[in-house]
Amino acid sequence: MTTVEEVKKLGRENHLTNKYNFAGPGTMYAARMRGSDFYENLMREAGRKIVGTKPYDVPINKLDTCAKTHDSVYNNPNATGDEVQKADRDFQDCIGKITVSDGIQQSLLAKAATAGFDAKLAAENIGLVRKGSLADGGDKQSTLGKKLSNLGSLGKKATNSIKRGLKLSG
Repeated sequence: MTTVEEVKKLGRENHLTNKYNFAGPGTMYAARMRGSDFYENLMREAGRKIVGTKPYDVPINKLDTCAKTHDSVYNNPNATGDEVQKADRDFQDCIGKITVSDGIQQSLLAKAATAGFDAKLAAENIGLVRKGSLADGGDKQSTLGKKLSNLGSLGKKATNSIKRGLKLSG
């Protein structure tokens, strides 16, 4: 999202801490990739809080670097649900390499993020939410949603068959 109108329609950036540029939901990835000045001006014009550490298009540590790669897929509206899930797993693998020697806070945040993505992937895989939820791309509907839609269309087919039957017998 790179226009004031688009940004105003979105929720706020919710990074793990106010120092991170990429790690956390709602990252304005496209705006950040256009440079710090662009990002700052866009956020100000949209009345939004500027989040992160300048320069805003550069990760601050290993966790943020993993998140930047992940966000590039989340920002792609043409990414499939499977591609988004692969990005989630790649992110988990990347942050799984973070150790206490990288900093206790970063290590703890990485563990928390892993658990969060485990839950997200589980909800997607059992069909509660669509594959690629939270991303600009992904599947258009969850497995459960597809099943409910199919039930609805079966109900319409049955209703139409009954109406046709009544017309023929009437």
